[in-house]
Amino acid sequence: MPMEEEPVVGAIYEDQDGQAFEVLSFDEDEGTIEIQYADGGVDEIDLDAWYEMDLQPLKSAPWKGEEDEEEEEDEAKPRGGRRANDDEDDEDLDDYDDEEEDDYEE
Repeated sequence: MPMEEEPVVGAIYEDQDGQAFEVLSFDEDEGTIEIQYADGGVDEIDLDAWYEMDLQPLKSAPWKGEEDEEEEEDEAKPRGGRRANDDEDDEDLDDYDDEEEDDYEE
């Protein structure tokens, strides 16, 4: 069945030959779509050819293994429970505590 939807940049599709590719760019003015295959090969197709292609949208890139997806999830998560400048904040609090103690000793 021919493709009825416009290409979506970043989306993954599989063609009738079973080759998966990602849409890198879509130039509506020029009517061209730049795609990249799993092997790294880049190709350009025109919009008319796109609508004639039998494509299936994929949820994820088959060339990305589970490890790649886990790494992406890990990168999205904040690391550790402290901010980078927490140590500086602690030092400021230590100084404040010392000053407060001096006030009470008078």
